[in-house]
Amino acid sequence: MPRRDLTRRAFLKRVGWTSAGATTLLVGARPGRAASATSPYPDWIPASPKAPKRGGVLTRASAWDPPVLDPRLTQSVGLFQFAGLTSSRLIRYAFPDEATGTTDLTLKGDLAESWQSSTDNRVWTFKLRQGVKWQSVPPLNGRELTAADVKYCFEAYAKEGVQSFAFREIEGMETPDKYTLRVHLHTPNVLFPQNVAESVTVIFSREVLEEDGDLKKRLIGTGPYILKEHTRKVRVVLQRNPDYYDKGRPYVDEYVILSTPDAATRLAAFRTGQSDMIALASLSEVETVRKTNPAAVVQAYKNVLTPFGLALAQDKPPFNDVRVRRAISMAIDRQKQVDTVYEGHGILGWGVPYIYYQDTMPTASQLGPWWQYRPSEAKKLLTEAGHPNGFETTLFYYEYFPQMTSQVQLIQQELKKNLNINIKITKLDYTTYYGRYVEGKWDGMSWGFQSGHAVGLDERTYQYMHSKSTKNFFRVNDPLIDELTVKLRQTPDRAEQAKIAKRIVDREYDQVLRMWMPYDNGFLVLQPHVRNGGALAIRRTDAYGSPTIARLWLDK
Repeated sequence: MPRRDLTRRAFLKRVGWTSAGATTLLVGARPGRAASATSPYPDWIPASPKAPKRGGVLTRASAWDPPVLDPRLTQSVGLFQFAGLTSSRLIRYAFPDEATGTTDLTLKGDLAESWQSSTDNRVWTFKLRQGVKWQSVPPLNGRELTAADVKYCFEAYAKEGVQSFAFREIEGMETPDKYTLRVHLHTPNVLFPQNVAESVTVIFSREVLEEDGDLKKRLIGTGPYILKEHTRKVRVVLQRNPDYYDKGRPYVDEYVILSTPDAATRLAAFRTGQSDMIALASLSEVETVRKTNPAAVVQAYKNVLTPFGLALAQDKPPFNDVRVRRAISMAIDRQKQVDTVYEGHGILGWGVPYIYYQDTMPTASQLGPWWQYRPSEAKKLLTEAGHPNGFETTLFYYEYFPQMTSQVQLIQQELKKNLNINIKITKLDYTTYYGRYVEGKWDGMSWGFQSGHAVGLDERTYQYMHSKSTKNFFRVNDPLIDELTVKLRQTPDRAEQAKIAKRIVDREYDQVLRMWMPYDNGFLVLQPHVRNGGALAIRRTDAYGSPTIARLWLDK
């Protein structure tokens, strides 16, 4: 059976593992010892010195399914694991084969060749690349992209959806000529180029939105790949765009993403050669893979933040009381999670990438008193808040990786033991979880996230923490945070930006506005024939860093 015709059913059959058998493989691989906190694998994979080869099919077993295809309505990794390949952005971050290291935050032109601001940083002018064509698919049929297309797209983002907050800051736009877009902002924002460089700010087509009324059925862009097939909960197939503006790229002819929610099946797929890359959360899983695939290439991620944490409905009792939030935080042993769930290879947890405000990874003491495990003090604080006998609440989550269930259960046990807080846990499928969480249709607790796409400092602070933001999933409502995040985006000096970012972080920890939990970015494992598939900090190749696939090639 040719790989390009591979269906999910045939894929599972070829893997040769039942769900039960694969689960045994996964669990059985775990050693009874805590692995070393030091990874034996590099955190940086430099670009291959070889000349790239054209052709082949890249296949990946994926944990995620896109909730919708419309990039206005979701920031889900389920969509952006491939939307960044069908569609371009005005600006982008450096690709791994261009970068100097995992934390290289250099901005590069994508649809825009150059950009500059006015002296007050309120007007940004973008000069577009000439001759860029929309994909040769009806109703676009390969027509040229113009500045009017980008203007229309930004206006549509501002009208509705999860990204509307970012684009509502635009006061107006003009197109002096076919290839120039001038953006006027309501207030100064020195970080605006970072915002339009985020992986979720893809440029979609006017024709599709006007014909269909939404973008839920078709995704047509100017990117390196054309969406050939999207069968919900089965697979996504991308085909090389022969008219892509970056001539010669992409190198791989076809990219197949198979919907595989079961982690053990994804692991078995990689081991049997049916998947070309896999992300693993623990050293023991990597060791298991290398027993059967000793030539596999392994990259250890450089942790710069935690994407997951305990989200509380802090706009309602009892979580609107800072004493309750602090008590809960002190009743959780984060180091225990690092040592057990993540086998000693992980971080205690913080939400803003530390690379923006200090040179080295934060220590436990720098995370403040409420991040420390002090159950007796936590009990006193909860009693002081009026809950001497604890209370009952709920928590829902989606299992992004198997270790997450263990982590959630540990927290449940510790809050019961230390504070007599009884938590009823509900595990949901990805689409249900994502919708309920981002739409705020929940009380009590949830296993929250800040979207993993965000690289820029403004996105990680103002967009996620300002009280009026549509991306403020943790329900942060703090006047000082609002003030500081606005000040940050109006401060051009990098050293001053770092000071303000640190003040934001310190305030977040002190008020326990977002209760981050330990995390390990884990490991990206590639088949030995995959070249230039390495990941950057926050931008994993199989996830929001999907545009990397355009420069990846198969050495077969």
